[in-house]
Amino acid sequence: MNLKHLVEVLLFASPEPLTESRLNHVLEDEGKIRLSPLVDELNLEYSECGKGLIIMKIAGGYQILSDSSYTIYLDRLFNKKRNIQLSRAAMEALSIIAYRQPVSKSGIESIRGVECGSVLNTLLEREIVTVKGRGATAGRPLLFGTTQLFLESFGLEKISDLPKLKEFSELINGIQNTELLSFDHALK
Repeated sequence: MNLKHLVEVLLFASPEPLTESRLNHVLEDEGKIRLSPLVDELNLEYSECGKGLIIMKIAGGYQILSDSSYTIYLDRLFNKKRNIQLSRAAMEALSIIAYRQPVSKSGIESIRGVECGSVLNTLLEREIVTVKGRGATAGRPLLFGTTQLFLESFGLEKISDLPKLKEFSELINGIQNTELLSFDHALK
């Protein structure tokens, strides 16, 4: 048996990211096989052969993904968008949860300035957020956090991979400067 080929087959067949512990469990060889070097070898082969696939580390494991340049064709094939469609209110609440987790409903509402019960229900129904426990304050409010599906949907390995606030402000400043240049050019 070729271990690298087996890893490729398991990655292909697995609906969720394949972790090293899951691989070792499948092999009944707990803790002896390292997944990362095998993935590196496969990615090198894919790159050298010009394949349209790549193996990425996502949500604590690895998944075979299509090269991003083929996304439009996959969307056409499945006749749908692959992006999570959320309202602005839901995205605001999700952002607060992602950056402040675990956070209570009142904590989210104090930042947003509006009631967010229906938004939280939507995020819970879509399994993007989950209840992570209860707070230690009066009433022991539910505390919310993101799920594995959140990490997978946003292509993150772990929550600390979220962009930092400094990166956001640099991006916004860059966009504003570009818009100002475009506007300035239009005036001339």
